[in-house]
Amino acid sequence: MQADSAVNSETLSVALAPGGAMARDFNAVWEQLWRQDHVPPRLLELCRLRLARLHGASAETAALRGLECDPDRIEALLTGRYHASARFDAAEQAVLEFAEIYAQDPGALTDELADGVKRHFGEAGLVCLIEALGFIEGRIRLALMFTALGAVTAH
Repeated sequence: MQADSAVNSETLSVALAPGGAMARDFNAVWEQLWRQDHVPPRLLELCRLRLARLHGASAETAALRGLECDPDRIEALLTGRYHASARFDAAEQAVLEFAEIYAQDPGALTDELADGVKRHFGEAGLVCLIEALGFIEGRIRLALMFTALGAVTAH
């Protein structure tokens, strides 16, 4: 890995490849995350971008999956102004607020935040969102670690 090549959740599969079957299984879960029926993939993409921004993962925020094409929505999301934007509907607002608190302090998640998600996606949607956020955040952190290791080993 070169020092100037940052890893993100999309390119992480290549970095993990030496892990063999375990890496393939991990990547298979990642791919399934975007195919489940409980929380729309476009909304998970918004969560991924928000989590990446909160973690300062610039390579991650630059890696758009093509699920969100509105540059104004992306900008509002990355700058944290999505709360005040009419471009985000109530379901998106509920999920993004949940994701933001999840990233900062999962212990601070309230019943009200969970109920906001359940109102739009049901109990199964809330469970899926929690699992997805954990997986997305894990991939972002792994990508950041691989990027840092690449920078260290290149010197």
